[in-house]
Amino acid sequence: MVAVRQVTVDEFEAMPLAGQWELIEGELVEVAPASDEPSSTGIWIGHLLLQHVHPARLGRVYGADGGFVLFPDRNTVLVPDVAFVRADRAPQGKARKRFPRLAPDLVVEVLSPSNRASDVVAKIEMYQEAGVPLIWLVDPDAVTVTVIAAGSATRVLRAGDTLDGGDVLPGFSVPVADIFA
Repeated sequence: MVAVRQVTVDEFEAMPLAGQWELIEGELVEVAPASDEPSSTGIWIGHLLLQHVHPARLGRVYGADGGFVLFPDRNTVLVPDVAFVRADRAPQGKARKRFPRLAPDLVVEVLSPSNRASDVVAKIEMYQEAGVPLIWLVDPDAVTVTVIAAGSATRVLRAGDTLDGGDVLPGFSVPVADIFA
């Protein structure tokens, strides 16, 4: 058995890595770039969120290159496709120079052809364990958004449904069809 050197969050932040990487329990994991559809869908969702969040200064929206340290005692940094953090929880001052040491209030993961189901399930489980209150799993192939909200039954929304921000982003809503237009 070959011993693999564990990497800390601090070391990971300082590494000049090419490409996109996540840190899972101290191990570097390269993330494949997204193809056209999931990438453009993710940025569109980010745009829709920004239109709601920015004018009212509700918080910060992060793109597909923003890493989050989900657990204070584990060397894990995940990079959701889109994330939102409420203003009262968003890092301030020097903390903005580092990965946020918190679980986002909303995580959006857009499925890509390169995603393995087991990896997606593992990420969702980590987000839930970290206490992310709202997760949207967006599937461009099925044209669905699976809404995983803490304390509620999981819902699968289709083109005729409306996606809303629930308690995390009150007042936000968009027809699911518009996400994939």
